This record gives sequence, structure tokens and C-alpha cells, in this order.
Amino acid sequence: MKRIIGLLLLTIFAGYTFAQDISQKNVPAVVLNAFQLKFPNATDTDWRLEKGNYRIKFEVNNKDNELFLDDRGNMLKHHQDLYGSEVPESVLKTIKSKVALFDLNDADRFEEGGKIMYEINFEIGNKDHDFWIDGNGKLIRYEKELKDSEVPVSIVTAIKNKYGELDIDDANFKEENGKGIYELKGEIKDKDHAFLFDDKNTLLKHAQDLRNSEIPAPILSTLKTSFSGFEIRDADLLEDGGNAIYELELRKSKEKIEVRFNPKGEIQKVQKN
Repeated sequence: MKRIIGLLLLTIFAGYTFAQDISQKNVPAVVLNAFQLKFPNATDTDWRLEKGNYRIKFEVNNKDNELFLDDRGNMLKHHQDLYGSEVPESVLKTIKSKVALFDLNDADRFEEGGKIMYEINFEIGNKDHDFWIDGNGKLIRYEKELKDSEVPVSIVTAIKNKYGELDIDDANFKEENGKGIYELKGEIKDKDHAFLFDDKNTLLKHAQDLRNSEIPAPILSTLKTSFSGFEIRDADLLEDGGNAIYELELRKSKEKIEVRFNPKGEIQKVQKN
């Protein structure tokens, strides 16, 4: 099933940035001086000009850095790879409130617009734990991979009672703004399913792969009248807040489209691929 995970997650749009390499000797003095004053021990420096601003990649004490300066030498943002010993105690304290024992795999510091954030990653039992913590030690977001045994029994039971027994392929827990979300992906009777539950074990969203025989009759009727000659290549069901949406991938010759229907067979959206 090609789109089932995308049905549950926000789409991330990536834009292209026009940039050009620039020799350090061609960097304006005000920009170069600002950089050298702030990072006098920088090595392996690489400069690029992007939309009028300067991006500098460099190392300090064998750790990667990326810095953006405007044309007056003002810092726009800075990303710094950290040694474990450089992580502030306030950040470590927040991590310890969730995980008692850990060994840092990776630590990064981000600064932009006067705000600081730390991104921390480590593994426990081959399961990833990721933290985003601000400069004051406040938890912004926490994500961890779960063992099957760590998924609440009430969630497993709720899925089994309504959909069947889920063979879990991937399970995660995410906490943000004091709210927790469980994400589960796996198979039920050889069909892909994905679920989102809140930390009160309430189902928020569900997506599943469909066989053509499971597509409601009103939708099939609309297909015959509005999409004559198209064949169904893939079908998915998305349940969100009690509402059901059916998404079908259709093809006729070289033409491919995605169509969304409500259960009554009414067309909600048509998108050409």
C-alpha cells in the first residue's frame, strides 16, 4: 500500500534553494570579520551564497557546524554538533525525567531568532529515543520506538475487537505539548493498517488497505459514470474523527489520478499524478 502512512502523517514540503559556492576571499569584510570573531578556531571552512545570505560549514574541535549570516554579518541561525559533555545539565535533567539510564548517541544544538533548542538521540535495547528540548530545559517533543510489549493492552484489545488481531511491524510513542500519541503500523489478515491513539487510548485515526471487493457500492457506481475506462490500481480507507474517506488510485492508459470519495460515493477531491 503506497500511501497509507502518508494518510496519517503531515506532508513535508521541501523547497529548492538556489545557492552558489563562494571563495572566502570574495566574502565581504564585514561578514568575514563577524564569522572569525565568533569562531576563531574554525577549520575546514566552506562558504556558499544563498538568497543574499551566507551559509558557512566548518568544524570546531572536530565537530560539524553550520552557520547562516546576513550581508551585515548578523547571525540568522546556527547548527552545532555537540559532545555529550557539552549538553547542559538542565537538558540532561529533562531527559532523566523520562529515561533513567542512557548513553548519548548524538547531540545537536540549534539557535535561531534568539531561541535555542537541543536535539538528543540515543538507543536503548536497539530502540530509538529522540528529544527536542529548549534552552531552558523545557521538553518540546519526545519520541521513542516501542517494543510490542510496551503498547498498552487496552489499545491492542480495541484494535482486535474492531478490526482483528494486528501483527505489529512498527510502534512509536510521541509526546508534544503535554499530549501523547501512539502510532502503530502492521498487518491484519495480510492487509496493511496504521493507527493513531491518544494517551487515553482513544482512536484518533485509522488507515487501511482495501481490496476492490471492499469498496462500497455507491463509490463503484460513481466510478462507472464519472471515470469510465479507468481501472483501480490501489484503494485505501481513512477514518478520521469518526469520518470515513476512501482514496482510490485510478489509471487509464498513461493517465493516473487519485480520487477521494465519501461513503455515499460523492467525489471530494481529484488529483492528477
